[in-house]
Amino acid sequence: MPIRLRASVHRILVYVGLTGFALLFGEVFLRIADPQPLLPRYVTGTAWGVRGNIPHARYRHRTPEVDVEFRINGQGMRADRDFPLGRQAGTCRIAVFGDSFFMGYELDLKDTFSARLEERLREDRYNADVLNFSVSGFGTAEMIRHYERFGRRFEPDVVVFQWHASDPEDNVRADLFDFEDGRVVATERSYLPLVALQDALMKFSLYRLITDQSHLYSFARERASVFARRLMAMAEKRTAEPGAEAHAAGAADDGPGEPESKTPYEISLSAALLRHAAAMARGEERDFFVVEVPKRLSRASYGSTIGVLPGADLAELNVLSPLQDFRRLSSEDAKLYYERGHGHLTPLGVAVLVAAVAPRLEQSARLRGCKQ
Repeated sequence: MPIRLRASVHRILVYVGLTGFALLFGEVFLRIADPQPLLPRYVTGTAWGVRGNIPHARYRHRTPEVDVEFRINGQGMRADRDFPLGRQAGTCRIAVFGDSFFMGYELDLKDTFSARLEERLREDRYNADVLNFSVSGFGTAEMIRHYERFGRRFEPDVVVFQWHASDPEDNVRADLFDFEDGRVVATERSYLPLVALQDALMKFSLYRLITDQSHLYSFARERASVFARRLMAMAEKRTAEPGAEAHAAGAADDGPGEPESKTPYEISLSAALLRHAAAMARGEERDFFVVEVPKRLSRASYGSTIGVLPGADLAELNVLSPLQDFRRLSSEDAKLYYERGHGHLTPLGVAVLVAAVAPRLEQSARLRGCKQ
């Protein structure tokens, strides 16, 4: 082998060796000094142009607080069985749409909102199934598309949309609807961020092993994701509010004790989307509810997330909120949100949420025929 070629090969091997050592050192260091939450997202694209859970996926979420298994049915729902399409005689259905909070990130299946709600309804002698159509990262716009193209095929009696602080920005980012003359207009666009890359990588068992097990990969992915969201949020706010660069920079950095910063367009679009969803469900003779997930300010303090919407819009919607119950229970001993993962609800938080909303849901005229 020529001397120059041998030297080049040697340098490459040295670089590869140093890189491998650095990666191994970073992985070991994080595992010992700062264990990262391992919350892989098994998502793919759907035929209707938004993300969906990978059917039949099996994976785990591990944080310093939890170790839980995720099981996705053949229809992309977090459930242990598939559900037949169409109306089922003698059984009522509640269709739940949300993001990672209602999908049940950091929770066992039995402790998710849908599972706990179904358990509560059956204890109260309602023959009801609660179908969980939630997908991590969803905003209201994606929930509507998911309902229109898929969820309504199951003929639910009641439709429940989750509301969270991230929804206004998510709704603009998805670009699935425009807001014109006080009403929403479907764009017929798709919103599948990085799905093609995810699908390609998920074909390799080594990638799945890394995303499921690597603390270093989780560390890098989360920080890259936060950085990308901040850049997109600043760009969106510049577009929506000319001259609002300073406001955008602050809004992208909202911390636990800071107020939500939303642009007028984000608020108007989100309020219109909820009105649109409610009108669509009621036009199909289904009851519609919005369930608020409060914002955790500290272990003993919680704030409203849906309060950013105009009061006139809220008055038109059946908003169910556990905020007062969260505040009533608040103390340093009551942990309603996980604190060492990604801040999702604990089983106690879900239990308080279900206790707050179930009595209102049980007043639905659509569920009366299912009372045993």
